[in-house]
Amino acid sequence: MTCPDIPATPFAIIGGSANWGLRFPEDIDQPGVSVTASDLTFDTPFGPSRDWKIIRFDGSVTADGHPREALYVFSHGTTSGDEIDHEGHRKVFWVLREAGAKRVVALSTSGSLNRAIRAGDLVIASDILELTQTPYSLLPGRLRYDASGKQLICPETSDLVERIAQDLWPEGNRVYGRDAQLVCAHAWGPRLTSPAEVMAYRSMGADFINHSFAPEVTLAREIGACITNVSFITAPFSAYFAPPEVTILGASPAQALGPLASQVALRTIAELPAEPGCICAGLLSPQDPAHRSHR
Repeated sequence: MTCPDIPATPFAIIGGSANWGLRFPEDIDQPGVSVTASDLTFDTPFGPSRDWKIIRFDGSVTADGHPREALYVFSHGTTSGDEIDHEGHRKVFWVLREAGAKRVVALSTSGSLNRAIRAGDLVIASDILELTQTPYSLLPGRLRYDASGKQLICPETSDLVERIAQDLWPEGNRVYGRDAQLVCAHAWGPRLTSPAEVMAYRSMGADFINHSFAPEVTLAREIGACITNVSFITAPFSAYFAPPEVTILGASPAQALGPLASQVALRTIAELPAEPGCICAGLLSPQDPAHRSHR
């Protein structure tokens, strides 16, 4: 259903492979959470953005005791029918900008580029490695804003994700929080990373890789929003170098861990303070008007 009006809310969850196969949030056992609208499509200047829901959080589960709503989009907004739409990232963040979103949690799975990070570990990024940045910018030209590359991932939201994950994540699988200073690399996909690419990204300092988080981070900065990730490893480092008949993804932990990652995302949105206590929004700064007026 095409919805002419984008609801105003500071909160958003971006779905991904971490919750593929689940009706989110309907299949998640999370008290105080319900869906008020689903199958929504929003028109954007770049084409329609599909598969949105509006999620309601009862005041009994929120940090401030007041009900709140969050926008949710399926699979990063990049899957439209049977087509792959990398520009979907820009459509999603255009919608979030119009909604006034300021706190974004992105779900995903990842491949390990670090021998110490194993399948089933939850990894929270502290930085990204994306050599092209994104070809799908939302900035109004080159001469209006400077988007800082510092503190691209929100420390306040990341710390909350880590605390909640420590409560929920299975014993034997680790939670890597902000202190681990992990770097998330980006490849557009959907092809999985080659052995040579794994070594190249690793030599540049990356610890894990996926197909979505880095462009979302850049776009979040461009709209002045905070963002963090809830991601777990499905491809261990060694799998990239196994014989070709051995699948890279191996025995996927997604069936067990997907609902837990979904719970982490939902609880994070519920427990975030209503007002950010970080400086993320201030890291998008206006340029001197003379940069574009003096020619």
